[in-house]
Amino acid sequence: MSARGLITVAATALALVGGGSPVHAAQKGTLPAVVGDLNDAQLIELRDQNGQVLLQGTLKTSSNKPKETEREATLSSPSGQKAEGEFEIEIERKDGVVIKEEIELSVEHLPAMTQCELFIDGRHVTTLTTSKSGKAELKLQRKSTAGK
Repeated sequence: MSARGLITVAATALALVGGGSPVHAAQKGTLPAVVGDLNDAQLIELRDQNGQVLLQGTLKTSSNKPKETEREATLSSPSGQKAEGEFEIEIERKDGVVIKEEIELSVEHLPAMTQCELFIDGRHVTTLTTSKSGKAELKLQRKSTAGK
């Protein structure tokens, strides 16, 4: 096996196994600008590569304070499958200006090792792959220097 192949296998194994924690496919990164204003976001969808909706939910504001807004959605399968998940948005403000936005996704009971795409209001956010046990976690954020 080539060095590149060995590195790919090792990286994949580390991503799937993790450091002694439960086996989840996990991803962290930057929230793309195409997502738009998370205060107005409504529909969350997790789709397979064929565009079939695996999970969906509607966002509701759970807390809205001057310095922080929290929004949540419980995700369920539109076809009645066992799959389920949670989606959360946290928006931090300083002097009325958004300084940080973060989304978190946690899903389970999905098909194993399946590549899925996350959409917010029909806009593609990112692609993730479930673990061998059908779980996945995602955390994306974007920060602004405005208001600092």
